[in-house]
Amino acid sequence: MVMASIYTKAGRYDDALDELEYLLSIPSPFTAKLLRIAPDLAPLHNHPRFQALIEKYEVL
Repeated sequence: MVMASIYTKAGRYDDALDELEYLLSIPSPFTAKLLRIAPDLAPLHNHPRFQALIEKYEVL
């Protein structure tokens, strides 16, 4: 998730979202719920692609 944070800080949102999508698609400690509360990803929270990822991978 470090790269996604760096990409977000640099304004490279598509690269950050690519990284997050990859992390969510493989077995990893990162979950949609964690990404939703990660403060360094806050600039992405209103991005439609981020919201779609959260919806796709969030487990109730």
